[in-house]
Amino acid sequence: MRETKAIIERVTRLNEHYQRLHLATEDYLNDIKPGQTVLARLADRWDPYLREQWWPVDAAPNRLIVERPGSLRYEPGQSVSLLGPVGQPYRYRRTLRNVLLLADDTTPTPLVMSMSWLLSNQISVTLVLAGQAALYPTQHLPPEIEVQHADATLGWPNRVMTVGWADQVFVVVRPDDELGRFGRIWSLFGELRAEIPKSYLFGIFQPVQPCGVGACQACLLPLRGGETTLACTQGPAVDLTQVRFS
Repeated sequence: MRETKAIIERVTRLNEHYQRLHLATEDYLNDIKPGQTVLARLADRWDPYLREQWWPVDAAPNRLIVERPGSLRYEPGQSVSLLGPVGQPYRYRRTLRNVLLLADDTTPTPLVMSMSWLLSNQISVTLVLAGQAALYPTQHLPPEIEVQHADATLGWPNRVMTVGWADQVFVVVRPDDELGRFGRIWSLFGELRAEIPKSYLFGIFQPVQPCGVGACQACLLPLRGGETTLACTQGPAVDLTQVRFS
């Protein structure tokens, strides 16, 4: 992981809730992959003190596009200090045909960068938005993405068929109580399937990451069998069959 300076070249708004920052970056970030993030701080301020985790939604040579809340103010020309890339790319199966992406009461931004990659590899994608995720605009997404909106109980049309059809599922939840929320996701999928195999259901964890390299252990996650893992170095996507929820 390296530190670099980036420049905000352009700011575009998706709607009142979401905006995208177009960053000019150094070439070592050209190969950032879906699932990997950067830890960022505007170069002219120390508020907040800890770096924020920024999720790329697209990357090109010496260019990085990240999504940020629409309530925050950014200006072209601002300098940003970036640390990254942080984390491991999402671990897709080699024999992948269908993927289910689920955002439960939070922004689906951690899922966005993977969509174009999946489609380019002839993989079908369904995106399910629940709760606050419904505020996310979908008009800019590739038309091949099937978008469903879920109710408060995470019900959506043809849910049983969608879950059974998916070869892998990647879920992001509101960060206020990730273990509790992922525990409820685990219970739901346990009811919908006869069994949950390994490398099928992944939770995307977003804890505060003061260092991003595992030194502070602030992002430690409990695993079954009394073991632990670090979301910053081994995540952010963790196989939920390995996680201890209680």
